[in-house]
Amino acid sequence: AAPPRVRTTADVAETFLAHLDGRPFEAPAGPAGELAGRLDRWTKPVLSGGKVRLQLQLSPPDSSGGWLLRVLATGVERQPVLVDRAMVSPSESTRREATNHFTRLERLLPALRRPGSHRRGEVILATGEAWELMTETGPMLTAAGFDVAVPALSRRKAVATLRLEAEPGSAPVVGIDQLTTVRWTVAFGDLELDAAEISRLAREARPLIRTGGRWVAVETADLVEAAAALAERASLTRLSGSEMLRHALGLEGSPLPGGVVLSGRSWANELLEAAAGVAEAADPEPPGFSGRLRSYQAEALAWMGMLDRAGLGGCLALDMGLGKTPTVLAHLAQRRGRGPSLVIAPPAVVGNWAAEARRFAPGVRVVVHHGANRTSTTALRSAVVAADLVLTTYATAVRDVDALAEVTWDAVVLDEAQVVKNATTETARQLRRLQAHTRIALTGTPVENGLGDLWAILDFTNPGLVGGRAQFVGALSREDQGNRAGEAALRALNGILVFRRTKSEPDIAAELPDRVDQLDHCAMTPEQIGLYQAVLDSLIRTVDEDGVAGPEPRQGAVLAAITALKQICNHPAAYRGAEDGELTGRSGKLARLEEIVDAVYEADEKVLVFTHFAEWGQRLADHLTTRTGTPVACYHGGLSRTARDRMIEEFQARDGAGALVLSLKAGGTGLNLTAASHVVLYDRWWNPAVEDQARDRAWRIGQTRTVVCHRLVCPGTVDERVEEVVEGKRRIADLVLPRSSSLGDLDAGQLRRALGLGDAVVLADDPLEGSAGAADQAGVAMVGAPR
Repeated sequence: AAPPRVRTTADVAETFLAHLDGRPFEAPAGPAGELAGRLDRWTKPVLSGGKVRLQLQLSPPDSSGGWLLRVLATGVERQPVLVDRAMVSPSESTRREATNHFTRLERLLPALRRPGSHRRGEVILATGEAWELMTETGPMLTAAGFDVAVPALSRRKAVATLRLEAEPGSAPVVGIDQLTTVRWTVAFGDLELDAAEISRLAREARPLIRTGGRWVAVETADLVEAAAALAERASLTRLSGSEMLRHALGLEGSPLPGGVVLSGRSWANELLEAAAGVAEAADPEPPGFSGRLRSYQAEALAWMGMLDRAGLGGCLALDMGLGKTPTVLAHLAQRRGRGPSLVIAPPAVVGNWAAEARRFAPGVRVVVHHGANRTSTTALRSAVVAADLVLTTYATAVRDVDALAEVTWDAVVLDEAQVVKNATTETARQLRRLQAHTRIALTGTPVENGLGDLWAILDFTNPGLVGGRAQFVGALSREDQGNRAGEAALRALNGILVFRRTKSEPDIAAELPDRVDQLDHCAMTPEQIGLYQAVLDSLIRTVDEDGVAGPEPRQGAVLAAITALKQICNHPAAYRGAEDGELTGRSGKLARLEEIVDAVYEADEKVLVFTHFAEWGQRLADHLTTRTGTPVACYHGGLSRTARDRMIEEFQARDGAGALVLSLKAGGTGLNLTAASHVVLYDRWWNPAVEDQARDRAWRIGQTRTVVCHRLVCPGTVDERVEEVVEGKRRIADLVLPRSSSLGDLDAGQLRRALGLGDAVVLADDPLEGSAGAADQAGVAMVGAPR
């Protein structure tokens, strides 16, 4: 609607707002018309785009810390002039426009009327006033028709970082243990501040700093925190190379969000720079290696060379199946002639190491020190002299540690290094006695249960370098990282003390076959249900009625019951023992396994079946041999190394369909079984890393077909409890294993809820024909779901 005509002074406000688009007022004579005319004259120079315009220019602070604000006039001369000069221009219209503009500007920005300025149109602003002009007042003045030019401003918060620098002129740090004089400062972006400068900034109302070519506001709280961080480190003026490296890696902790960065020339800084250049130094066809490394393997080889030059060890943490063995063989081939190296591995993979060495490093002389016919300890030294590479097992290495410790090895390599994740075990303690120029740990799961695993591995590779266990875990388990501490730690150390690559990375995933993970629910038979409930009732009576005293006996009873319940979920015969008769028709899991094996054989493919129970695995192998008419072997720890190596070779080389049963403990790591494209996890384990390792025997580099992994679960049972733990804690370092102390604290009701049968079991249809009455044959009473 059209604005009302101005008849009285009450109409002026509404009409003024309606004419902000520049249309002239139409007002009668009298007081209302006079007021409307004055408003028209006041707004007309800006709204009509007159000849003279005013421009505000804010300059960065000088040595005094003040920000100079100047008001310039354009349209007066060829170049902008100070506004006070425009207001005394010979041109009356110029004087009038400049004066009207500036008068209006002073009302909007009262700081321009502050006394003490050298000339009109110039004023010194405090930092807080400058910040307000850049963020709030400036946009308002622009909307009012003025030009505003202020320094570039960043809305991104400046992150405080501790900077550690070797003092110029001090002795260069050329080794890990050499001390040097250092200085501490705090950096906000590229601006470095000492304690005095931080204190000065903290006194300002709204501190501003210049970083990255832009001005950034700093919170006073951040400055206080930075000052406190410097005060805490005031006494740390002499540090060794290893201490500087620990600070840079975050192993000493930092109260500032940006952590600690190194500057200047030092051993630690040169190491970090070398680590950053590993990719450029990668050689996919290194001398002495027969074959071509993948891109990430070549980078890992360059990384190991970098550590070797620094006199350090490291953890090669490629995911299972990504080729740690050939990568290390390429590294050892390059070191040939520097002395013998020692590889310690699980028995299952010693043969694989020997075969891979013949294939990829034919020039490396290999000696296998394992088995009853191994070289005697007295003759070991002469055997070692004739070798480039000695292969042995963990048990043999511990047994012969005195002789092995007398040799100064060029490199000691631990394959499946999670074996030493508990530094207090006899194996871990004895292997620390081995002397070597460098130590390398190989594992696909550097953080299996927690950061303590990673610490134990790194402390083996570089004793003392990463500090104590509690300090290491505490520094890398910051609260803001939540349950992702393991991932954060690996990111912080990756490329320096750890070389981590996973199958989920796009460039690696592109080289792998597809994988299908399938959860198969297997309803229990009545016989299984009856046995399950009987074991649970017995446990409740033991804990509740008999009153088992103390947490240790109680937890022992609970753990024994969990084992029995898992066996029952597998098959009644797995619980009762070898003399339990025919297997067919008595277990939902076995029925599902038979279906899977039938389909695999029909497709002329191969399948791996993993179980936690070796004795049950042998019965499964015998059952599948009868069912398929082809020999199915069981790979377990009770076999000799020769028998196991032959079993793997035959399975890999055999044409056509086939199956292999493996115990999870003996066959879950190290093996290369790419002949199989199907994996069955017959029973479940609490740790997802263990299951992933088993699956990765088939899903690895070299596999050409889609790998299908079946995880068999009896719903409503302890199987499902395990599945909840595993699937809910799939992220690395996020698995909360059942703690022994907590098991001993559960009362009868809690045990019944934790382990008891769910409604899904009791209400399920009988999955197998001919199984009716099995509960009566089992000699136990059928009961309802626990309340």
